[in-house]
Amino acid sequence: MPLKPYKMPPIPFSTFMKKSLYGQNGYYTNPHRVGKSGDFYTSVSASKFFGGAIASYILNLVEKGHLNLPLRIVEIGANNGYLLGDVALFLDALSTHFLRDCEFATIEPLPSLREAQKSHFSTLRFSTNISFNAFETLPLPEKSSDIFILSNELFDSIACDVMQDKKILYITQEEKNWQGLWQEIDTNPLPSQSAVLLNLLKNNPMPYKQEILPHWIPLIEQLSYIAKAHKKSYFLTFDYGTKNLTNPLSYNPRFYHSHAVMSLKDILGQNINFYSLYQNADITYDVDISLLNILFSHYGFELVFEDYQAKVLIEQMGILSLLESFERAQGFATYLKEIHKVKTLLHTMGGRFMGICYKLCNTTL
Repeated sequence: MPLKPYKMPPIPFSTFMKKSLYGQNGYYTNPHRVGKSGDFYTSVSASKFFGGAIASYILNLVEKGHLNLPLRIVEIGANNGYLLGDVALFLDALSTHFLRDCEFATIEPLPSLREAQKSHFSTLRFSTNISFNAFETLPLPEKSSDIFILSNELFDSIACDVMQDKKILYITQEEKNWQGLWQEIDTNPLPSQSAVLLNLLKNNPMPYKQEILPHWIPLIEQLSYIAKAHKKSYFLTFDYGTKNLTNPLSYNPRFYHSHAVMSLKDILGQNINFYSLYQNADITYDVDISLLNILFSHYGFELVFEDYQAKVLIEQMGILSLLESFERAQGFATYLKEIHKVKTLLHTMGGRFMGICYKLCNTTL
């Protein structure tokens, strides 16, 4: 009797998303997916002054004693490493001898991107030799130091589960025809990370519309572990989102391919084959900043600020003053080219993205 073909069981949406983005040959294993010629572009693609403004903020923190040298400057989810490279170049341009007391690093789980980051930093030229490494896991500091960690569009790319009316979304895997399937929670246990999240939120007084269940906790635990190994720690992130998301499933999660976008609702409604999107599209969702604040507070962080990207870049990081200094040094014609790029950061993206900063001080070191 011939053997029947093995039928793959349905998988939670979070598993589909994680494998699609980060698995072997996953979407993010190709660093060229991001940028003006890719499926989407980011603030990093828009202007180098995004990194310049972050560099200015770091210098301001050091000048005011909120951070001290020696300083580790680390990016998580760096793709090619362009943002961290821009930060390092502006620190070099805006200060004297500052880089001598800095260590730069990325935390990157994908080997192909670690190589891309090393390659990019090898092309940069500084006034002094700098320390740069790309790590899968950041080693603990060899000596007492402070740390500044940054990320851009990180949390919206972490796998999530999708719930609706006490049902959780699974993806069938029948040959090359993959479809969405709603499963009763009573008979299908939640994936462990979603269960941990809901358990943590049980005693929280703030309501959370439990439809998008992001798997952020392992990353925030890792950030807390890193922060507590340093004297003073700051974590800065920019992401697409808002506080207290309402009706999130009307437009979340979203799939981007060749600058076109489809919502999960559209895909399910039109019975689009998930196999055609697997490892071929970016998958993202709006970040609920309220939930992010709850989780960071739970792991010991204190909120420094949260605001729209435009206000953060102008009021917290002094990007306009930075541009004025650039005009004096480079001339009006060059300044004019850059100001148009910065307008994208402040106007096109400035009202859609949020900038959030947290800190943690370890008084035992």
